[in-house]
Amino acid sequence: MDTARNPADAELPLACTLGPDDGPARMRRWQDLAQKGHPSARRSGHRLEVRYQPEPGVREELEALAAAERQCCAFVAWDVSQEGRDPVLHVIADPSAPDDVAPIAALFGAD
Repeated sequence: MDTARNPADAELPLACTLGPDDGPARMRRWQDLAQKGHPSARRSGHRLEVRYQPEPGVREELEALAAAERQCCAFVAWDVSQEGRDPVLHVIADPSAPDDVAPIAALFGAD
């Protein structure tokens, strides 16, 4: 996620079901994770990969956020894996609807 962005200014994807009061709090959690884990993101078609540095607590918060996103943004799959020492978030849209991952990729700076 682009750490220079103000999470309060970010727009949630249209299909997200978070309430108006929940969105800014969730974005702050993602921003805090970005500050701690210094992610790098890349998008390829319908797939987004966000790789975090293996700092203490990053994997646990990433797992918690991915679980929360599965509840409100179920139009894509949210999975966390461990690749080497790095926690990695995978956000995957249906291959027939690759643009579904685009607004999420933009939030992570991977347009």
